[in-house]
Amino acid sequence: MITLWNKDLRIVQVRHWITAATVAVGLCMLLLLVACTPPSSPMTGSLAMEGRPALGEPFMLRLELRTSMAFTDVAVSFVLPAGVELLDTPGEWRIENMEADQTYVFTATARVLENGYYKIVGLGRKDTPYGSSFPGPDALYLLVEGEDTWVSHDPPPNHWESAHTSVPGGGPGLQPGLIQNRLYLSGTLALNQPVTVVYEVTPLVDLQDAAVGIVTSIGGLQSSEPRVEVEDTALAAALRFSSYREGVYYWFGTMKSQQTYSFYLTLEATAGGQGGVRAGVGETGVVDSVSQSIIETGQSLALSLYSPSLAR
Repeated sequence: MITLWNKDLRIVQVRHWITAATVAVGLCMLLLLVACTPPSSPMTGSLAMEGRPALGEPFMLRLELRTSMAFTDVAVSFVLPAGVELLDTPGEWRIENMEADQTYVFTATARVLENGYYKIVGLGRKDTPYGSSFPGPDALYLLVEGEDTWVSHDPPPNHWESAHTSVPGGGPGLQPGLIQNRLYLSGTLALNQPVTVVYEVTPLVDLQDAAVGIVTSIGGLQSSEPRVEVEDTALAAALRFSSYREGVYYWFGTMKSQQTYSFYLTLEATAGGQGGVRAGVGETGVVDSVSQSIIETGQSLALSLYSPSLAR
C-alpha cells in the first residue's frame, strides 16, 4: 500500500509540475508578446484624395490627424515630389496646441504636371528636445497617364527582382580616372518592346586582367543577347564571356588602351516594376604579393515601368 501510494503521489507531483510549467511558459509568451508589440503612435494620420489626379487637373488632398494626447508646436505638411504642385496653400502649418482625443483636418489643392509615378505624403510631427518625434504620416501612390489614373495607399506591384550580384566599381572606385565608361539605353523602355543596354568602356591604360560586368533586374525584366563590339575585332575576341545566372553577364581578359569597347544587352519588360542595370569594369593586379583590385569604376541606371493599366 505504501509503495503504491508513493508511486501515485509521484505521479500527482509530476502532473502538478507539468501544469505549473505549462502556465509559466504561457505567461512568458504573453509577456514576450506584450514586450514585442510596438506602442501605437499618439498621433495618427489618414490621407485621402477628392477628385481624380488626371494630368493638369486639380484635385484635393485631405489629411486627418487624430490625437490620443495633447501636443504643442506640431508641424503639419504635405510632401509632394517633383512633377506635382500645390495650387492654393504652402502645404505646411505650425499648430501651437492640439488637444487630446481630437481630429484635425488639413486640405490642399494640387495637380500633376507630368505623366509618371508619384508618392504624396501627409504628416504631422512633434519634435522633442531629445530629437525624437511622434509622427502621424500617411501616403498615397499615384500613376498618371493623361486621363488614365491609378491611386492607392499601397505601392503598385513590382514584378522585377534583384539579381543579388555585385559588379566591379560598385563602391567609390579605385583610380576611376584611368577608365572612361558610360551606361545608357538606346531608346525608351516600354512594355514588350525590346530596347538595348549599351555600356561603353575606354581604358586609358592597358588592362592585362580585366573584368567587365553587367547585372540587370530579373523577373518581369528579361535580358538576352549579350555581346561586345570593338573596331578591331581581334580585341573583342580576347575577352572571354561568362554568364552563370539570369541577369548576370561578365567578360574577362585583356583590354587595350585608348580603344572603346561597347557591351550590349537586349532588355524587354514583360511586366511593370522598378529596378535597374549596374555595370562596371575593373583590373586585378598584385600588390605586396597579394592579388587584388587596383582599378575599378562603374555606372548604374535606374529603370522603372509603371502605368495605371499595369497596376490594376
